[in-house]
Amino acid sequence: MTDSSPTTTTREAWGDALKGALIILVVLWHVVMKSYLQIDWQIGVPIPGIWGLFGDVIWTFLMPLFLLVSGYFAAKAYTRAWSEVARTRVIRFLYLYLLWTLIHAATLWAFPDFPTLVPRSVGQFVEFVTISPPDTWYLYALAVYFLVAKALSRVRPWLVISAAAVLSIAVSAGFIEIVSNRGSLLYNFTFFLLGLHLAPQIRLSIHRLTPAKTTMVIAGFLIAFAAMRLTGTETLPGVWPLVSVLGVAMGLAIAPTLARAPVVGAGFTWLGRRSLPIYLLHMPLLALADFLLAEWLSGARVAVQLVAAVTMPVLLTAVVIAVSVLLNRFLTRDGFSWLFDLPRRRPRAPTPTVGGSRLAARRAPWRSAVAVMLLVACGVVAMRTTAIPGCAPDAAAHPAARPDEVSIGATGDLLIHDIGHAVPLDGGAGYFAAVRPWFTQDLVTGNLEQVISDDTGFVKCGSDTDCLAFRSEPKTAQYYAGFDLLNMANNHTSDFGVDGYANTRANLAANGIRAVGERDEIVCTRIGDTTVAMIGFAPYRGTNPVTDLRHVRTVVGSAAASADVVVVQAHMGAEGPDANVVTPGPEEMYGENRGDVIAFSHAAIDAGADLVLGHGPHTLRGAEFYHGRLIAYSLGNFGGGGVFGAEQATRYGVYLDVSLRSDGSFVRGRMQSVHFDHTGGSPQPDPDGRAAALVDEFSRRDFPTTAPRIEPDGSLAPAG
Repeated sequence: MTDSSPTTTTREAWGDALKGALIILVVLWHVVMKSYLQIDWQIGVPIPGIWGLFGDVIWTFLMPLFLLVSGYFAAKAYTRAWSEVARTRVIRFLYLYLLWTLIHAATLWAFPDFPTLVPRSVGQFVEFVTISPPDTWYLYALAVYFLVAKALSRVRPWLVISAAAVLSIAVSAGFIEIVSNRGSLLYNFTFFLLGLHLAPQIRLSIHRLTPAKTTMVIAGFLIAFAAMRLTGTETLPGVWPLVSVLGVAMGLAIAPTLARAPVVGAGFTWLGRRSLPIYLLHMPLLALADFLLAEWLSGARVAVQLVAAVTMPVLLTAVVIAVSVLLNRFLTRDGFSWLFDLPRRRPRAPTPTVGGSRLAARRAPWRSAVAVMLLVACGVVAMRTTAIPGCAPDAAAHPAARPDEVSIGATGDLLIHDIGHAVPLDGGAGYFAAVRPWFTQDLVTGNLEQVISDDTGFVKCGSDTDCLAFRSEPKTAQYYAGFDLLNMANNHTSDFGVDGYANTRANLAANGIRAVGERDEIVCTRIGDTTVAMIGFAPYRGTNPVTDLRHVRTVVGSAAASADVVVVQAHMGAEGPDANVVTPGPEEMYGENRGDVIAFSHAAIDAGADLVLGHGPHTLRGAEFYHGRLIAYSLGNFGGGGVFGAEQATRYGVYLDVSLRSDGSFVRGRMQSVHFDHTGGSPQPDPDGRAAALVDEFSRRDFPTTAPRIEPDGSLAPAG
């Protein structure tokens, strides 16, 4: 990978074939890790996990083997004079590193959610160049390796290699703290040195390998990798380097067979001689492909997702490599070879003339221009077609209680009653009677945890006696009077199928209550001169997923671009009487991924949300201020409807009253406490403020530095 079209002998064809295989694996690894595994797969089978494991396997040996092969090909240059090494290796690769880091940064600024280390500002660029090399780090590494290796050329090779190996083991085991990619740079230096100093031995060993020895090396690597993963010994000193060495040996063992394979061997060799352009070009192309595919696949039907889960890594890898090779051909034909090598001064040839008129010395670079324009056009079209509409100018309008402020009242899970359990004599008319005087804010909202519809005939539970499906008659919608906007992104509003969901929205609308919760849905309200956007999230198909942080940033960002205040409703996290603890990492319930509630909430606020309202655990959770914005991780149950509240810990809820300025900043807040009985379950004001006290207790326990200060009367404010 050190030259775009190196001249090799027949005996070294294995090296080019191996580079061809490695560049395929590099692109495949990036496809899997940076695009494929970022998609919100909802297929119920572990195909993505298998591809992720495959990515772990190839990463073990990928870069060490790449660096060793690079060192092998660099051995001849290493013996030359300083001036030649400096120009053809050190300066060249530093030049390409800086140039392509700039090109990647200029290209990928349009794809901020693509998970790649590319600087997106001048300050980041300086930081990356000096401290933490981005995804073009391989070029940076080669330049540094040549420089260091040449400087140590008078030291005995075995001494240098031994010292580098010891440092690599210390870094991989965590004994030496290395920031970001500098750890991998040091770790792989050992393999570069091995390739550099052991080139003759490697050549000799390659041609002595037999099929039996090759099989043994491959089996040894696979057994070692499986043992390492099953025992969790990756961080023990020497384990990861040992497995990497076996992986490198496996690659070298396979290389001769790879080069000799009919047709396939020639193809790998051909790609190997073009590995540098593919390496440089594939990341921007992958970012564009990811932008075109990821959002669509995340919301696609199960059948489409299933096919894509199996085939996408291979197909996308093939397409990205093919386009990279084609684009490289256009660029070199049109005189842009300086993108892959140091510019060279060429003698200026006389311009031919015909009839006294000068002819153009070279045709215009139309191929490259057309190719780049087509790629840009694809990106522009994709951005426009996938853009999520924000708030329209004709959003529903209400007067504001206070100028330049918006007050929001919010509850947790709501259920008036379920026909399958019990129906109160008044049908639920008096359910909110004791707390309805609290509903005085500009916008009152909550999480509707039921269907309001006639029976649709849809059977959700079948013979599962532990399954719950909640439904009330259509007239029940009128008893939610006082609520302006209810969240329907949860696991119960589809209990009676598509018709039940649609009927619920229609019955609410007939009573002047709007709903939010469908995928890409942003519901906006004009309060005075302030536009408030609300979005619903949940870990279920058809909703904005709490598990897909890229989509979180996309939809919240769209809302923030057109609204002054953004409120996020989130049905997330495990549930039950013991689910009051908030910790980093994904939470599961009934085999479902219910999201990483901290990562989700922080991502939403980073994208422009001003208030996050959590629900779903059916118990209270703590709250925190993040960047000055309030996150309530669970407001608990606002009543039980004769269903919720089987355990004492789930019989509490709070009514959150928050006032925000027109820029979304916090003004004041208060938590009013309710409690209820399991039977009947209507919310009752709690003068003792037990629910607010529990939120205070959980907040200080889980968020000691960011918890709000909650007073005995329920008023809350940022600490400090």
